[in-house]
Amino acid sequence: MQNITGVRVVSAAAVVAAVVFGARGLVGTIWLAPWDLPNGLLLVATALAGLAGAVVLVAAVRARDRRALAFAVSVLAFALLWPAPGWATAVLLVVAQGALVAFGVLTVRNEDGVQRAVGWVVTVGASLWFVTALLSNAVLLTALPQEALGIAFSVPGLLQTVAYLAATVLVAVPLLRPVGRGVNALWASAEVR
Repeated sequence: MQNITGVRVVSAAAVVAAVVFGARGLVGTIWLAPWDLPNGLLLVATALAGLAGAVVLVAAVRARDRRALAFAVSVLAFALLWPAPGWATAVLLVVAQGALVAFGVLTVRNEDGVQRAVGWVVTVGASLWFVTALLSNAVLLTALPQEALGIAFSVPGLLQTVAYLAATVLVAVPLLRPVGRGVNALWASAEVR
């Protein structure tokens, strides 16, 4: 019983981290530009997600779960972006993106059905996040018209949101299993089908 509770706690921590960093992808995009979020709120959310990532990391190391380890590394690297010095932010961003791609690839290799499909969304989303973030820092953007620059700089954040929110679905599976069992029990006992 305690093991099941521990898995659910780790899953809840992973969900918190994935949702926070999924939402962080939208911060600074043209869609949220009218609402300037306070730095204090962003710092608290990042610290909370970083602590949740540390919980997942400890559990992943203990269980020798490579998939959870890849997710935890991604979350922790992204959490450390904010306080890191300028040169380290690029390295931490690549580590966060690469670890999220690894999480998606491990999901695709080891799961089936809906989880495998969502694993593909994570893999493709995180890969495109890496490519578009790289291109947004390249000289190629100078050729774009002024009107398109806002959208071009928002694409990496949008892909980050897609990748982390798809990862949320995958890390929430232990939390959703009891709900699925309850729905199946209700369906099996229903008189009208």
